[in-house]
Amino acid sequence: MLKRYLILCLFVIPARSGLIAQLDVTMLPEQKAWLSRQKKMHLMTPAEVDQLLPQLHALFPEFNDRLRALSILRLDTPYHIEAIGDGEGVEPNPVFTISRTNCTVQVLTNAALAHAKSYAAAESLMTFINYYPVAPGDKAIQYENRRHYTSDRILTCEYYEDLSSKIAQYCELDSIHITLNRKYDGEYFLPIHWQKDIVVPLIPERYITSELLSRLPPVCGVGIVRKKLFKLGIVVGHEGMVFDGKVFIHASSRAGKVIAEDFLDYCHEDKQLYGIIFYLFKEVK
Repeated sequence: MLKRYLILCLFVIPARSGLIAQLDVTMLPEQKAWLSRQKKMHLMTPAEVDQLLPQLHALFPEFNDRLRALSILRLDTPYHIEAIGDGEGVEPNPVFTISRTNCTVQVLTNAALAHAKSYAAAESLMTFINYYPVAPGDKAIQYENRRHYTSDRILTCEYYEDLSSKIAQYCELDSIHITLNRKYDGEYFLPIHWQKDIVVPLIPERYITSELLSRLPPVCGVGIVRKKLFKLGIVVGHEGMVFDGKVFIHASSRAGKVIAEDFLDYCHEDKQLYGIIFYLFKEVK
């Protein structure tokens, strides 16, 4: 999703009781006990993260299990619309942080943390997760080279993979052909000389049912498609993670932090929802 358009991440309600408990029902007792002893990650120092990540890998050797554990540890992380940047230039905020987040940053940094065994390693991985590849000797980390659009990141970044076309039947699928970063009036939306014609597979709002969600894997990402953004050259207006086809964990601008809520309820309550894009988190060796 577009970093500068995160103000659109609304339409949320407080976390419902019982949802958090559903996240750890498949965990072993020792995994639950370890999680219960940890403080929230946004309160940790980099040194404390360096101690935590090797333990996380040892206790949760499966990649998706680490994503689940991280999502629990990162609940209540404060929301900030410009949580990260490029370290200099247009958006000089740090390339990586755990102290604050927004919907896209949550997804990006979770992928980095699930791969890494140190704070510095997670920070380094953002070069590959949040930026396009460059030729040897060229600088990757810069505003113009950032993966600003979720819909393109899912289709081009090796750390993610489209899932919509795999779990939806042919009659449940639609697509949007759009020129990213190009507004209907011909101007660029972001101040970069970049645009891309793209066809994005999506599942229209009318097909989002409990039966469809039952086909999802235990862990996946989701992009919320808003039709009103098409005129700006944008497809995805919000994103987060869905666990067991039910629990939606995302950084909410309205709640001001990372929360958990029922995903189907979220979809029913979002009056601007046009469709959804599901995607996988991929472990890159």
